[in-house]
Amino acid sequence: MFLQHISEVTSNQHLQKTGTLITYPLDIKKSIIFHVLSVAKDVDNFDRILSSTFHIKWFLEFTGQAFSLPIDHHSIIEQAITIYQYWFSGEKIPKVFEAKKDYFLQQIFGHMSLIFQPREDTNKDNMKKHIELCKKVIQLYSLIQNKPKDYITEETWKHLLNIILGVTDSLLQKDSQSVSVLSKELSGQILKLLFDLWLISEIKDIKMWNLLKSLAHCWSHRKETILQWCATIFGLSNRVLGILYGEFEGTITTTIALPVSDKMFQPSLIDLPNENVVFAWEKILYILENPNSITSPELFYLAMNGLSDVVDLLLNVGIRNEFKKAESSLILRDPPDGNSILKMFGKWIFEAVEKNRSSFEKGTAVAYKILCNIFCAHQKRPFLDDYINEFFMSIILAFENEIDFGSSIGAILQNTENIFTTNLEGLYILIPYYLKIINKILTKDQTTFTSTISNEELRKSSIKIIKTLICLPNYFDPLEIPLIEGYSKDNVKNFKFITHLRTSIIKGFAHEVSSQNAKIYLNLMISLLFETIQKQSTMSPLILLTIQKFICQPSKAQASFPTEVFLTAINALRSITCLIPLINKVSQQSLPNVVTGLSRVLLEYLQNPPSKIKQLEYDLVVCGMLNTICDFIVNSQWIFMFPNVLESVLKSIGSAFKEVGVEDFKNVKSKEQKVHISNKVNAEAHSVLLRIIRHCGNFPLSLGPSNMSSLITEEKLIEMSGMSKEEFSEHVRYFLLNDEQILTAVDVPIKEENDISGRYSWQFKFRTLPMSYKPPLESEQYLHEWEGIPRPPLYPIKKNIPKTQKHELNVKYDFRPKFSNCLSVKDEISYSCLQHVLSVQHRMESVFRYIQDESSQWDISQPKIERVELTENDFKFNSSRLLLSNTGMMRVSDHSYLILLNQSEQFFEALKTLDECPERIQQTIGVVYVDEGQNRYYKGDVIFKNEKGDENFDQFLREIGWIVDLSIHSGYKGKLEAEKTGQFTPYYANYSNEIIFQVSTLMEKLKPEERMNIIHKNYVVIVWCKDQRYFSAKSIEGGNNKVFIIIRPHYTGLFKIEIQDDYDLIRYSGPLMNGSLISRNLLGRLIRITAMNIHQEISMRKGTFVEPFENRRKFVNLIATSFSRKLSYDKFFSGWFTNETKIVNQK
Repeated sequence: MFLQHISEVTSNQHLQKTGTLITYPLDIKKSIIFHVLSVAKDVDNFDRILSSTFHIKWFLEFTGQAFSLPIDHHSIIEQAITIYQYWFSGEKIPKVFEAKKDYFLQQIFGHMSLIFQPREDTNKDNMKKHIELCKKVIQLYSLIQNKPKDYITEETWKHLLNIILGVTDSLLQKDSQSVSVLSKELSGQILKLLFDLWLISEIKDIKMWNLLKSLAHCWSHRKETILQWCATIFGLSNRVLGILYGEFEGTITTTIALPVSDKMFQPSLIDLPNENVVFAWEKILYILENPNSITSPELFYLAMNGLSDVVDLLLNVGIRNEFKKAESSLILRDPPDGNSILKMFGKWIFEAVEKNRSSFEKGTAVAYKILCNIFCAHQKRPFLDDYINEFFMSIILAFENEIDFGSSIGAILQNTENIFTTNLEGLYILIPYYLKIINKILTKDQTTFTSTISNEELRKSSIKIIKTLICLPNYFDPLEIPLIEGYSKDNVKNFKFITHLRTSIIKGFAHEVSSQNAKIYLNLMISLLFETIQKQSTMSPLILLTIQKFICQPSKAQASFPTEVFLTAINALRSITCLIPLINKVSQQSLPNVVTGLSRVLLEYLQNPPSKIKQLEYDLVVCGMLNTICDFIVNSQWIFMFPNVLESVLKSIGSAFKEVGVEDFKNVKSKEQKVHISNKVNAEAHSVLLRIIRHCGNFPLSLGPSNMSSLITEEKLIEMSGMSKEEFSEHVRYFLLNDEQILTAVDVPIKEENDISGRYSWQFKFRTLPMSYKPPLESEQYLHEWEGIPRPPLYPIKKNIPKTQKHELNVKYDFRPKFSNCLSVKDEISYSCLQHVLSVQHRMESVFRYIQDESSQWDISQPKIERVELTENDFKFNSSRLLLSNTGMMRVSDHSYLILLNQSEQFFEALKTLDECPERIQQTIGVVYVDEGQNRYYKGDVIFKNEKGDENFDQFLREIGWIVDLSIHSGYKGKLEAEKTGQFTPYYANYSNEIIFQVSTLMEKLKPEERMNIIHKNYVVIVWCKDQRYFSAKSIEGGNNKVFIIIRPHYTGLFKIEIQDDYDLIRYSGPLMNGSLISRNLLGRLIRITAMNIHQEISMRKGTFVEPFENRRKFVNLIATSFSRKLSYDKFFSGWFTNETKIVNQK
């Protein structure tokens, strides 16, 4: 006995039809079955009741009839299911059953199929009960999966598969009213049962497989069929990869997981021999024949998604599970290449995109996605020409018919973001078509075609494609792009590469509403500026103007975008300060406009903070603008040509000096205003002003860029003087100047000043020079001791002399540009700031300030008066006294301006600690070299064993900084020592930052694990990957909470950049972004700038960033508090005229 439909679809001779009670009336049949099953309730006495084979045959004949009863008699059916469940589970089974187990099981399999026969009863309760009984039978069939494969013979397996195949076909055939309800509820479970049992049986009978294929093709109108097929080929593909590539790819068992949360659809774990896995994979892969024959758009979409998942598995071999373990016994096969994948699926996919059937847009878009992923993946072997040609034609077809292919265009752009970084032959033929469609997308608020992805994602993908094209015009323009016959030659006629790029970026930014896309745009503009400025392109002023307009409308920007976009714009401007000389050549007004705009925005922020901004964000924005303005001024002397710009800068910085609280702010918009000028902003403004004063036109120093201060220390002073410490104390005094500077005055050829910005030393000789002078007589020889200039008498006598006898002193002092000559400051806010700026210059000029009377001149005709020189036994501090008094530092009216500091051992220790505080931001960046093939290893010690890199890597090290000898290097070393780590390393410095690069290959004196430990302590690690294949930074042990900048040489001579930020540490740093393609001559500079920006952002977000000026200020205040001597008026000044150190050193 079995379901009638089984004999219609199968020809198995073992499916013989029987049934003793078929002709009996229902009441009699039900009564007989009921009494037979009642006797069988006593399961403990099965052996007594069913003691012979005949008894079991007789029992099965009546029990099987229970499954054909009407659903009203469901209690009898449930009793039959319970008995079979005992036998299947092996708990209670008659002994004689084992003798002919396969025969009896074949009968039982057939009997249970009767439950799936549709009943004429349409009662809802009965239908619900019928479905419940069917599910129980399906679970009963599935118990076979828990048995060993040899539990039943191959013949019985075929019998069972034919039974399940017939049941499945009866449920999944074209809908009829009688089976629609059962089909809807049971099709998923019966399909899962069929495919699981089919795989477990390990059947290789070709006729059986052909039968399955012929029937499965008829089920393709069912969603459950497509889902089961997709899950099965995905599970088998995963297992095949595990067989081919070992434990690091795929799975160790065949896992079939349906995308259903129902507990009835738990993932199936099937352990098959390897040869059976491969055989079944090939058979089931093509069981639906061609997915393009599917007539339902939804099901076609599901089928394409299933293929996409399988293709992704194949493409990600070697990537999905990171690096491969370094074991000599492990032989790694090459991953599947594009040609092999296209040979399996290419016919289906190309047919899908070419047909582009109406209403099938979603499935066609997935087909395009598959193609794009295949052709954009790294390939060791080139694609066949036929495949490339067909792919290019497919892309052009979609772009030329954007209305019909709207959904597909989104998929193409989203999955070809890196297409122009691949080595596809003839790739540049697609550039005009890409830029044409990208321009249409970016320069409009909404696309004219319907896409399967959001407008924001569509724009984002377009922008990412552009960033791979930024450097191409500079090196390959004009591109000779061949025309493709039959595809609108107007599209590539008179094609101007750089014009399309500029339009896409500048106009696209104006239409952008996404904050993430806006940040990409800003960094794109900076990259384009770097690429084009070398040719003095007029594009640079346009880019600066675009960013400036964005920043100069803070209220609009803040309303449209979060603060991090505003910070990105500020950082973007700061990144180009190294290009100031080149920008100035192109447009002399660009820099003044940018700085003036920034100053106005800064003043607006200080006086009227945005209403919706947090204090932390406010501080970041204000400090960012202060530092950007400082960078623009200090990096060149152009500011002296624009007094009005300097006035605007000082006005804005002066506003930040005000101590303003929430309620004291004059211009707050409401009483709820929360943000205010914090101590951080005050300190940053002070720091910026000091940097402008000290470093504008004065960097690098004569010591080189590695030092911003004098290298002379207290110990060095004593050594240079040749005195003992006690003798030296008679010549030296330490003062606190203006509560912020520690001034050391030494009456030996050194004068030193130590403040919050650094340590500076001057050497003076005291001279009193006249304003005008008449050459002396030949008999009078007074030589100037400096530069051989004639020296005038010390005490000349005034006398009227005719104007014709006047002679100007022929000594010209080459002063740097004076701030006072550039300013006409009347603004009250910036007046005090101006005085601070001019104070240092005024003090220095006072040395050369002389009294001049228009009606009288110096005359040297009178007898010379000898000057009384000091003897060796006189006071040792005389020259310093004269210098300090003449420069106005020693005020008679207020001696608290210059406070004497007490000299002690603790004082000198404190000075030493102050000297160790950096004057600039200090950063360490790790650099790792990954050789060819090492991307397959996940053990970091393999990579750190590299002792040297290739020629490109060595050149890169020279581009990111200067190679310094650590044994004589006086700048920041980042815990590297020539004796312990290695002698050389790259180093870079500007007036605000010092960067040391910890290069693994240059640490030749360390073991691999020691190098690895040093590299792991960095926030940013640069990885030079010689291998073109994917590299995951997680393979380097200890790679957590870091950002990795990966550089990979491109076949064109350019370099592809990948930024791996798995922990979302980057919000606004740039200018380089993940996927950028840059040129050789910009590689080192842009990598360095990006690494510096990322390092600072991470350190600020983690709270480890320390502002150098603020840190030194704290130490100066600590020294002032601990060692200041509050002396009375008489004791203070008596110390300037006596050698008795006990007076100045008393407590």
